[in-house]
Amino acid sequence: MKLFQYAGLALVLGFGFSPAQAEESTIIGLDDPSYVASSSVSKRYVTDTLWLQLRSGPSAEYRILQALQTGEHLMMLGENKDAGYTLVRTDKGKEGWVLTRYLETSPVAREQLILTQRDLQAKDAELKTATQRVAELEAELKKLRSERSQLEQQAEKTTSELADIKEVSSNALALDEKVHKLTNRAQELEIQLEATSTENAQLRDSRDFNYLLYGGGLVVLGIIAGLIIPSLRSKKNTGWS
Repeated sequence: MKLFQYAGLALVLGFGFSPAQAEESTIIGLDDPSYVASSSVSKRYVTDTLWLQLRSGPSAEYRILQALQTGEHLMMLGENKDAGYTLVRTDKGKEGWVLTRYLETSPVAREQLILTQRDLQAKDAELKTATQRVAELEAELKKLRSERSQLEQQAEKTTSELADIKEVSSNALALDEKVHKLTNRAQELEIQLEATSTENAQLRDSRDFNYLLYGGGLVVLGIIAGLIIPSLRSKKNTGWS
């Protein structure tokens, strides 16, 4: 296909030159009364033809400066409506005349295809970026859910530990109260034991004293009896005699 294109280009360039035209190097036709300069520079596109000749003047008699491919970007500088030619400038700054009927104000199919492909590539890149971002967000969401589950488990464990602490604290208070009561009871029992010990000592002393009195009494009674009984016997004997 490229071979045919190059062959066509060679034919176009070959038939487009003449000795008289080869001497022309400047843009011709600007002084033509039919030429109207463009008030503003606007973009034009080469239509869907194989090649379009960029000429030095507004007719087929002028020298071919360059062959333009379809989709070529051109800046419109002016127009000769009578001749049917438009003065343009290429992307590389080269100026010349082309047939107006082969120019389009909007991108041609080839250009639109390129733009569409670029747009598709941009959309594909955006889609990949969005997909990657979604994957990152899903991973982050999964991580957050895992952290939430761990926090919930820790919260349950903390609640259970707090309940145990409250129970232990309650038992500790109860034990403390019991210890306090037992301490008071022990103090009371110590006081009672001390009082009982004192009473026992007093009773023991009193009993020993009573035993002493009883013993002394018995001794006195024995002495008295020893004195009285012989006297009574002697009086009894005297009476009998």
